Amino acid sequence: MSDNDYIGMGQFVWFIGVVEDRQDPLRMGRVRVRVYGWHSENRAEKLKTNEIPWAQVVQAPTSAAMGDIGETPLGLVEGSWVVGFFLDGIRYQRPIVLGSFSGIPKELGSEIPFERIGFSDPNGVYPKRKDEPDVNRLARNDLNFDHPLEEGKDETQQTSIPIANSSDTWDEPSNPYAAEYPYNHVRETESGHIKEYDDTPENERIHEYHKAGTFYEVNSRGDKHTRIVANNYTIIAGDDYVRVEGNVNLYVNSNCTTYIKGNWDIQVDGNKNEVIKGTLTQNVTGAVSETYGATQSTQVTGNIDIDGARIDLN
Repeated sequence: MSDNDYIGMGQFVWFIGVVEDRQDPLRMGRVRVRVYGWHSENRAEKLKTNEIPWAQVVQAPTSAAMGDIGETPLGLVEGSWVVGFFLDGIRYQRPIVLGSFSGIPKELGSEIPFERIGFSDPNGVYPKRKDEPDVNRLARNDLNFDHPLEEGKDETQQTSIPIANSSDTWDEPSNPYAAEYPYNHVRETESGHIKEYDDTPENERIHEYHKAGTFYEVNSRGDKHTRIVANNYTIIAGDDYVRVEGNVNLYVNSNCTTYIKGNWDIQVDGNKNEVIKGTLTQNVTGAVSETYGATQSTQVTGNIDIDGARIDLN
């Protein structure tokens, strides 16, 4: 075996290139990369996109990259700039991608004639922005480049939500976003799902957002804010324990149905006030026992009907 067959002992070849295809038929995270200095800018020459060898992508050591364990190596998109090396040296047939790097695009993907110019997204999608860094706007918090997420969350904030038996109301928390570069660690997917781990001093946050508008956010005080724009389903196979040190205000804008198959025990150490503006109907199939430790006062503006096999009043 020649020394050239050992990585680093022969003609070790680095490369910089642009991803042109990620539709790996083996579905193992490979990409096709047009390499500067080796592949032609003209896709009709050397080489066409479908003739470029597939490149494997190196994953971080925090990912096992084996048998469903770890993260999927699917972050690259067509148009991503990457750096790597050829595992087979000057044979140029076994490329390995070590990572990607950002820049400041000068053209939109839709502005480039992709049918003939290489080193760009053949689909004409990426980049979607130009004349600004590729680093996520939420991480940069540049006043000249607002992220649409922040404005959208503010516009849908709920306010003046009623509190039962009171003239008081409460408001949904306002947006706590106040990130400073370089402390906000952001991951955004193609469709618009977002995760933020913000380490901005005195404004630390955790935020997870679905493109439809559902999200949860934890601010620097530890307050958790959850907004669900559609339905919410919770199933607990075991027991559920909840302790609330402060007040609980529940507002239901429609109907509320509670079905308890077992017993229902309620203990109120203070007062209990109920205001029913409609009809009260109670159907009890078993015995009813009521004990009052003080005076009972009942006021009825209409009639009282009591039917029973025997009525005892003492």
